[in-house]
Amino acid sequence: MLHTTKGRIAITLVVSLLIHLVLLFVPWVQLPPVEEPELPPLTAKLVALPKVVPVKPASPSPKPRPKPPKPKPVPSERLVPIDEVVSDVLAASSVDATSSVAAVSAVEPVVAAEVVPASPSHPALPKHAQLRFIIYKGKDFQVGEAKHRFEITEDQHYSIKVGMSTTGIVSLFKTYDSEQISSGTIDAQGLRPDSFTENKRTGSGKESFGAKFNWIDKTLSFSEGNQVALPAHTQDLLSSLYQVSQLALEKGTISVPYTNGRKLEYIQFEVGEEVELSTRLGTLRALPLRKVHAAGEEGLEIWLGLEYRLLPIKFSQIDRAGQVAAEMVIAEIRVKD
Repeated sequence: MLHTTKGRIAITLVVSLLIHLVLLFVPWVQLPPVEEPELPPLTAKLVALPKVVPVKPASPSPKPRPKPPKPKPVPSERLVPIDEVVSDVLAASSVDATSSVAAVSAVEPVVAAEVVPASPSHPALPKHAQLRFIIYKGKDFQVGEAKHRFEITEDQHYSIKVGMSTTGIVSLFKTYDSEQISSGTIDAQGLRPDSFTENKRTGSGKESFGAKFNWIDKTLSFSEGNQVALPAHTQDLLSSLYQVSQLALEKGTISVPYTNGRKLEYIQFEVGEEVELSTRLGTLRALPLRKVHAAGEEGLEIWLGLEYRLLPIKFSQIDRAGQVAAEMVIAEIRVKD
């Protein structure tokens, strides 16, 4: 019995000694830290402003009472900034037209007995905006893509950069890449460009041209060497697309002097009635501007987004026969102030 007890004690001591040796001399095994998953990018989608339905007055009570005065409508802030948001035909077969997720809109409660729709006002230009368009030959055949980047700095300078290129199967047969840049300052009347340049590459080679605005001497100089007088409020191909939101867009016509980097032209637009457009962002309310032109001349139509600070959301190039030669339709908008 004693022998057996001593044997058990000895075995216990040996096992304990082995365990301590393992704890002292075997290195610790560290488990890998648990990695937290990355958060997805912050996105937001523009919610269309609902059309305000006039409030019908309550049925008159049996006993006549003096009618209270109608309260004035409470103005509503339509857009809330978020943390992140037409030139010719692309060569002979696609569009060389100018080019979210999006800004969020919010509607404050409206207290009114009757609401009269307001005409388009002058919304504030966004500090930062990115727009992406799908380019179609005709109305259905997708041939390319255009991307806009609009920036306003703290010292009231602006820049607009537009990149366009063929995409998909078209890019296998047709090479077209274009970069257009407009830069200038912001004043009380909106955009005042200082320069416009375009660099493009096609199957036949590269080409560059542009224009300089000298507002002191009132001259417009082209890179090809010619010079013309600079009319007041002249825009370039890109700045004109954003400047129209700062004009009086009452029903009628507006006239804009602009340059495409090669020559100076006057273009006149007729302001149309509000319409609804089907886009990749859903059905959008838009204000159409149609270029005034004679029969047999090429035409241009621009649609401004009533829910997107009157930013351009669609372009149509009309050929001499009156048919749609090419279109650019908005696919994405990102806006930040």
